[in-house]
Amino acid sequence: MKKAFLSDLIIKVAVPGYQDIADPRVRTRIGQLEAWVSILVNAVLTAVKLVLGLMVNSLSLIADGVHTLSDVVTSVVVLFGFKVSGKPADKEHPFGHGRVEYVTTLIIAVMLAVVGFEFIKSAIGRLIEPVPIAASWGVLIAIFLTLLVKFWLGQFSMLLGLRIDSLTLKADAWHHRSDAISSLLVLAAVGGSALGYPALDGVGGILVGAYLIWSGFVIAKGVIDPLLGQPPSPQLVGRIRELCRAREQVIDAHDITVHDYGHHRFIALHVEVSDQLSAQESHDVAEDIQDLLRQELGAYATVHIDPIDLDSEVVHQVSGLLDDLLQQSETFAGYHDLRVVTTPEHEVILFDMVVSHETSAGKRQAARRWVQRELLKAFPDARINIHISPPHVYG
Repeated sequence: MKKAFLSDLIIKVAVPGYQDIADPRVRTRIGQLEAWVSILVNAVLTAVKLVLGLMVNSLSLIADGVHTLSDVVTSVVVLFGFKVSGKPADKEHPFGHGRVEYVTTLIIAVMLAVVGFEFIKSAIGRLIEPVPIAASWGVLIAIFLTLLVKFWLGQFSMLLGLRIDSLTLKADAWHHRSDAISSLLVLAAVGGSALGYPALDGVGGILVGAYLIWSGFVIAKGVIDPLLGQPPSPQLVGRIRELCRAREQVIDAHDITVHDYGHHRFIALHVEVSDQLSAQESHDVAEDIQDLLRQELGAYATVHIDPIDLDSEVVHQVSGLLDDLLQQSETFAGYHDLRVVTTPEHEVILFDMVVSHETSAGKRQAARRWVQRELLKAFPDARINIHISPPHVYG
């Protein structure tokens, strides 16, 4: 992780045991540290910008001061969010309060967009009726210094956000960075106005407002997905399967579902083992995998065991045919839970069919019928029972 001397020093002094980010208490302290530093720094910068803006009669600078004031408010929201999200699970919220972090991030995004809209409204009026600005070199230097401070604050927040993998802190970092960029636009607008181009103040206000709306949209888009439920990354799915296969009795893992609740993660999955294992041995495999996922990923896991007949000739024949069909279709993406049940009347071939997640419901059913027809050509007397895996499972 990128090192920053001043930021690292603040973390070391303010958060004992700061390296143990797996501890929810440490995570909460780091989040609250970012909020308090942001509140203090932004309170000072707000006062400086508003005083300078009123002195030189610059709407864009006053708007920038209000933007910085909104940073104080959002940091208070961050402080509240980390206080609540750090609470342990209770009767009403058995999965903990971690998703409060997502809600606070969404609040930050909405506030950014609202402030940006208000800036644009005011700036259009200033563009229609420009007002002369009398800014000295001292004022311009002061604006430049506030820009540098906000840039550092953005780096500080991002460093903490990356350290504890917090969407809220990353969003707050972008909020600070947007303030730094808006200060740069204000610097250009105020300087241009002082040189005899007063309309630039209104232009600067519009640009600042547009940038705030865009920043709010980007932040909101990033947090709505985990609130609604988003797929696990391919890297996480691969890591889960790798950890499962580390147990020698495990053939493979599939039907992986992951739910994130802030810093709490819950995983449900199926693992395939030989049907020659006893019930006790299969249970031990499941327990070992649950313990391993908790140790390596900090996740609470539920493991379902799928026994596989590795000696059945019919299973091998069906598997070979399905492998051939996989090469012929873009929709048919895989299969698992393959088993053959023999009854006095006929054999029943059962398996779960995996289709690509972008496939429509109609094409899913068409692919299932196609696979079923191909299997009946090879096994005309068999019953074919194909279950399509739901789109929320992976692996």
